[in-house]
Amino acid sequence: MAEQMTDPRLAELVKELYTAKQNEEVAKKARVAIEERIAALVPTAENGSKTVDSGVMKVTVKRANSYKIDDEAEFARAFPTLVKQIPAKWEIDVKAYEAEREKDSPLYHDASDHVAVTPKKVSVTLKV
Repeated sequence: MAEQMTDPRLAELVKELYTAKQNEEVAKKARVAIEERIAALVPTAENGSKTVDSGVMKVTVKRANSYKIDDEAEFARAFPTLVKQIPAKWEIDVKAYEAEREKDSPLYHDASDHVAVTPKKVSVTLKV
């Protein structure tokens, strides 16, 4: 169960956030609709871009396709000339790193010289 807070400033800020989120969604839908109308007026290749001067400012319209394989292994076996292997990306195991930090281990001290830790954006979720 959520902790009850009676600070009237919090209640007011929550109302403001709720209204801002509603306005943001309306604005996003309007922006997307306008972008689609602009894109309809500026012909481009299926996978390409074009910049034009509208008389007010320059606008660039980019079009691209997304490609997804349903069964990567099967596709690679059947069509080897149509695939390329992308090198793996190394990511930190946050749970393991934090566990070493909690233990204040030598491993943590050695590794921490190579890891930049920055706070993420605070997330605020409203539940009605």
